[in-house]
Amino acid sequence: MDIRQPLSSIDKSRVKKQFNSAAGTYENFDFLQQEVSNRLFDRLQDILVSPRLILDLGSGTGRAGDLLEKSFKKSEVINLDIAEDMLIRARDKKKYSIFRRQRFLCGDIEAIPLKPNIADLVYSNLAIQWCPNLRLAFSAVKDVLKPGTIFIFSTLGPDTLRELREVFSTYSDMPHVNTFLDMHDVGDILSSSGFSDPVIESEEITVNYDSAAGLLRDLKGIGASNADSERRKSLTGPTRMRKILKEYEKYRCNDKIPATYEVILGHAWAVKHEKNNEHTLRRLK
Repeated sequence: MDIRQPLSSIDKSRVKKQFNSAAGTYENFDFLQQEVSNRLFDRLQDILVSPRLILDLGSGTGRAGDLLEKSFKKSEVINLDIAEDMLIRARDKKKYSIFRRQRFLCGDIEAIPLKPNIADLVYSNLAIQWCPNLRLAFSAVKDVLKPGTIFIFSTLGPDTLRELREVFSTYSDMPHVNTFLDMHDVGDILSSSGFSDPVIESEEITVNYDSAAGLLRDLKGIGASNADSERRKSLTGPTRMRKILKEYEKYRCNDKIPATYEVILGHAWAVKHEKNNEHTLRRLK
């Protein structure tokens, strides 16, 4: 197996460009990211850890960094993101103090620019789905973690935005909605990357909108528009877009337009020699 072989058709340069463009609007639309972050922190509170160095992968505008800093009083937090404008936004929001325990690092999750065995906790909220090669990403995470320390993360599964995907498929064979790996693939890759006792759960979150146009606006606002390398490069014309928005109306329920997200949450321990590669999978409704 070639670890360098991409597992998805995500265009990383497109991802970087979109998130740089969205840095100024991101926090107006990141309610899903905040909800999933709360669920990750609930799980983290149940795990007895006292990290000194925490790495937040895909840190965006730094919301999680603040929570991590408050939750672990003796820790230092490194915020890492591929989009430099996101990091600038995060840094500029924080009042300067010699007592602040956060640093900001522009880098790629698939090639984390840190020394091996340096972190006590790696946290990542809704970021690794943008990695074309999850094997490289998990291997890089394993490398920076000290043996016996924990990686906790969330990502998106293939049922994410299934309504939008179905509507677009009526009008085009080209991908218009990002496609993500399923829970079982994520668990398998995690186990084969040097992690022990992985636990993977899948949950569905439905976000309701007044219109399908509101959904598309939010996706653009957080930088999560289509980043598939095989996407149609030209813009969808206004006539076709009106038809797509009208077609989405068939999902309207209780006067709201639903958008379904399949959220995968997981954690595992970094060890030199894996004791247990059996992973626990749970699908929650």
